[in-house]
Amino acid sequence: MRTYFLLILTAIILSFSTAYFALNLEKNNAATQKEIAHIAKIQFEFAHQNLPLAVLDLSSMYPTRDYFQLIHPISIYSKSNISGQDSFFSKSCSRTNERMSKLAFDKNEIWEDFRCKRIKKLPEKFFEVPPLLHDSGISFAYFAFLSNREPFINSDWIKGNLNFFHVSELKYLPNTSLELNFKILSKLNKQDFEEIVSGQKYILSADYFLVKIDRDQDIKYQTFLSTQLESFFKERFFFVKPYIEGEKCFYKEGSLCFEKDSRSILEFFRQSSIIIFLSSMLVLFFISLILFQKIKQQKNEEEKKRHALRVLTHELRTPITNLLLQVESINRQSDIIPANILEEFLKIEGEVYRLKRLAEKSTSYLQTHEGRSLVALQPILAPSINQILLEMVEDFKGKSIIFDKAQIDRSFIIDPYWLNICLKNLIENAFIHGLAPVKVRVINENDILRIDVTDSGVCPYRNLDELLKSDRTGKNSTGLGLGLSIVQKIIDEMNGKLLFSNNPTTFSLSLRNKV
Repeated sequence: MRTYFLLILTAIILSFSTAYFALNLEKNNAATQKEIAHIAKIQFEFAHQNLPLAVLDLSSMYPTRDYFQLIHPISIYSKSNISGQDSFFSKSCSRTNERMSKLAFDKNEIWEDFRCKRIKKLPEKFFEVPPLLHDSGISFAYFAFLSNREPFINSDWIKGNLNFFHVSELKYLPNTSLELNFKILSKLNKQDFEEIVSGQKYILSADYFLVKIDRDQDIKYQTFLSTQLESFFKERFFFVKPYIEGEKCFYKEGSLCFEKDSRSILEFFRQSSIIIFLSSMLVLFFISLILFQKIKQQKNEEEKKRHALRVLTHELRTPITNLLLQVESINRQSDIIPANILEEFLKIEGEVYRLKRLAEKSTSYLQTHEGRSLVALQPILAPSINQILLEMVEDFKGKSIIFDKAQIDRSFIIDPYWLNICLKNLIENAFIHGLAPVKVRVINENDILRIDVTDSGVCPYRNLDELLKSDRTGKNSTGLGLGLSIVQKIIDEMNGKLLFSNNPTTFSLSLRNKV
């Protein structure tokens, strides 16, 4: 059994180890100072070991506050269908009144006059003079492009006026008209521009990684491909992603989230977990195999014992038959046997017939009993419990035994054969291990039958468990020391109880009537 417990304990430990390794991936999800310093070192190495794709000098591209409004993520991001001309050119044109003519210098009104074809040309440097955005939030340059008039749809005009378009409008322009820096700006989104305006040092977009240059007051960003950054950090067991508010992050710096690249770690743990899992399965397989072999061995041993009992029972038939023939032969000559010898002979005859019944019962049990129970019970209705117990006690006639019958004699459903075996075992034990006289007391009340066997000896054991565990084979024992265990097992099969008490030594059989 120790081997089984050891194997089961090993399998449990392996299972818990697998769970520990899996859960360990979720622990310690916060960067230490050493790891933060390591991340800073990686960033420094990346900026100095990789050539930027371009340098976005936003201070030169958008030199004044009015120009810088073209970077600010307002206006057009809140509009819908900004590329549709109908949104801006389908509304009717109002006639110019005296008030409007006085405000001819107003840029919105000049644009309305041009849109409604009240004037053919826009003033010189119309797009350069602030404000650069229409009241709608759309740039005048983009309105001109949407007008589909010359020269505003020409590629050369677009190239020469790219810095008059709002950055959000660049992606709607022909790709061939965009220079490199403006092509980069056209692929940035609203969040990227919010981070530029707020002065973030690192900005990671879907396509580019921007690193701010802090050498002067100008707003300049080195621009790298985001794939460059991913490859560089992947080799150093980290990866970078944009920080999303509310999500867990190993280390946050500005708008960036640095995470451990757990793919290699996961691969290691995955392989370890697979090995541990297979080991667990192997251990469990061996446990199952050993248990199967043990069960098979026990069945074989039980079958051997059963076979031995069959052989023993079969071999007993011949001497029992011979003894019966001799008893019958002597019975025919009983009239010439002296009275004192005849009395002893009758006792021998009773024991021979008892041996015959035992052999028959054993044979019947071995042939018919295939259930899980220890014995095959055949209960019958005994009309008088006093009478059937008195017959059992009669076998001890001549010894110091007292039979105290039940005051109220009732019928009882019981298997007399197995009850006889239990009662005789207790009485024999009382005579062998205790002191005479032995008293058998019967109590039959409320469908409960209790038979007390009491002797005058002293028992050194405090309870029944100690008695059953002890070696009852002594110099005064005539049996194998198994009688009490047999009694307990048989009584359990009969749904009864074997009870024990000291001072005086008393064993009790308690059975319930099966109505």
